Amino acid sequence: VKIRNASLSWIDSNLPFSKRFKDIYYSRGDELAESQHVFLKGNRLTARWAEMAERESPFTIAEIGFGAGLNFLWTWHLFQKTQRKPARLHYIGFEKYPLSFDDLTRVHSRWLSLTKLSDQLRSVYSDHSSGCHRLHLGNEILLDLHFGDALIQLENLPSRMQVDIWYLDGFTPRLNPEMWQPQLFQSIASHSKSDATLTSYSVAGNIRKNLQAAGFAVEKQPGHARKRHMLFAKNCQNKTSRESILNNYGYGKYNIERAVLNQPTRSVLIIGAGIAGCSMAYSLAQRNWEVKVIDQAPGAATGASGNSQLALRCRLFQTDSELARFYLHSFLYTQRELRQLSKNNRINFHNCGVLQLVGAMNKQRDLNPNKLKKLYNEQVMQALDVQSASKLANCQLTEAAYYFPLGGWIDGSLLCDTYLDHPSIDLITDQVVSSLKKNDNQWQLLGKEQKEIARAPIVVIANSHNASQFQQTYQLPLTTLPGQTSTISATDQSLSLATVVCGNRTVFPEIGNHHNLSASYRREGTRLELRPDDDQQNLMGAQACFRGDYLSQVIQSARVTVRCNSKDNFPVVGKVPNVSKLQDHSMLERHYGQIGKISSDYYLPGLYITAAHGSNGLATCPLSSEYLASLIDQEVPPFGQSIIGALDPARFIIREIRKKR
Repeated sequence: VKIRNASLSWIDSNLPFSKRFKDIYYSRGDELAESQHVFLKGNRLTARWAEMAERESPFTIAEIGFGAGLNFLWTWHLFQKTQRKPARLHYIGFEKYPLSFDDLTRVHSRWLSLTKLSDQLRSVYSDHSSGCHRLHLGNEILLDLHFGDALIQLENLPSRMQVDIWYLDGFTPRLNPEMWQPQLFQSIASHSKSDATLTSYSVAGNIRKNLQAAGFAVEKQPGHARKRHMLFAKNCQNKTSRESILNNYGYGKYNIERAVLNQPTRSVLIIGAGIAGCSMAYSLAQRNWEVKVIDQAPGAATGASGNSQLALRCRLFQTDSELARFYLHSFLYTQRELRQLSKNNRINFHNCGVLQLVGAMNKQRDLNPNKLKKLYNEQVMQALDVQSASKLANCQLTEAAYYFPLGGWIDGSLLCDTYLDHPSIDLITDQVVSSLKKNDNQWQLLGKEQKEIARAPIVVIANSHNASQFQQTYQLPLTTLPGQTSTISATDQSLSLATVVCGNRTVFPEIGNHHNLSASYRREGTRLELRPDDDQQNLMGAQACFRGDYLSQVIQSARVTVRCNSKDNFPVVGKVPNVSKLQDHSMLERHYGQIGKISSDYYLPGLYITAAHGSNGLATCPLSSEYLASLIDQEVPPFGQSIIGALDPARFIIREIRKKR
């Protein structure tokens, strides 16, 4: 998950020079004009945008070699100035060696005409951790930065990623031959729309040859200033050659997902008004969907999402895996989103940091701090001794700890209200959805006596442990885990607690002269009775984090809610599978075992689920909502096929099929 940053030196008035590739990032002279000439004018951007001005789905540009983001900034600048254009721009940048924040700032100081935009980019930029960083820059611009080897990142993206325009801006093949392999161009072709175009500074022979082999028509065009030529290419694959390329690179015809929604209205129904449902509504409303959120309670966030203090931290893993990357990027995404919402004065994210004591994992084996330090950047996690951790917490702790400097806490109820505070979102309360029925390409939500509550072409099930109550989802192995939070009075000592502390219980900094303690775990069930024994267990677990009699023993109040988990303790996010079709596993022979790459025929059209987020819902729900919004809105998702497969609701059915073989 860790990644190496670019190693730079500086020449000729802040011109960045790559020590690794022994080359300058930009031509001496006017790199701004050259970027415009090669990439913006070279791809006829304004004309292409005008042709697609009525399109709701985003216009997608991908760049190999993001660097300091010059081409992105110019594209963003032009998009702002252009009148006739698609509703949104999705820009996907690939970079193996991202610039550090300080180096990026220094490069941006060269481009005074782009200062306003470059400042906004740096406000959300992450310079660490491999994988996809999804960044929102207003409602019109979505930027995905993929850090790591471009070919690996590209080949892991689902075939539904179809790009309108490519910018090839890596270092020259002579200095960076590892990047410019034939497989890269084949992967570019497999992710290109039929009318996709591509431009590059380089007209090297092997680039032209590899593009032609991948199905592009290639020509030299006049370069900028002293450069004689630049390269222009246009996708000219016929149907047969395109299918051949897709098959050769793992995207067979059954895997190509084209969930085209030819609907007269962009309307969605969401069942459940916790963080899962409310963040889902927010992601869709930002994409100009009309959203109705239906909940059985009298208001939003009446379950576990409604706790007045929820901790944001990253779930840790000792080895790199799909799920380790999912939890990392979920944590980073939520942190960015909460900071952005706080910046707009809509809520207050308390970025006080989180200390997770080494004994807090409730696992048979403790985590190895040396393995964690190899995996996680120190901006994400720091392994601290007890003295250093105590200094940060401003109290005497009993153990060493893992520190999350980006972590903190938020009021869950206020967060849900903030998500729902959007003109395209309606909240419908006191409505129990008892069943779902498909009728004329519309999903009907039926209540008491099978009366219709609402209907829409798309439904997202986000009602926690109640998600398995429907005929379409009852076979998903969701589990329930009730838990009780306790509120105690603050003491003179505890008033100074400076961070969230997670031990056998989580202790939050003082608010309103009290502390919240989270939370007991009970065996599976849904009963919500308060138990004095749970309060005492919470007190004991919380006090064990601190030396001496640090906390009050006076219980002020308590609250019981139910968490939802899955059989394998990971979220269930994606399309709802058509179980009967999946169980006819003779139809799965071609893709047996490729969870997440199965034909869309094996899923129920227009029906999605986000559930089983357990105790990590604050971290995992927002990015899960972004993923589902990407599926629904036909855009490139924020993570690759391996993570999609790890979250896919169909994984449980496929595992059962494996056992029977």
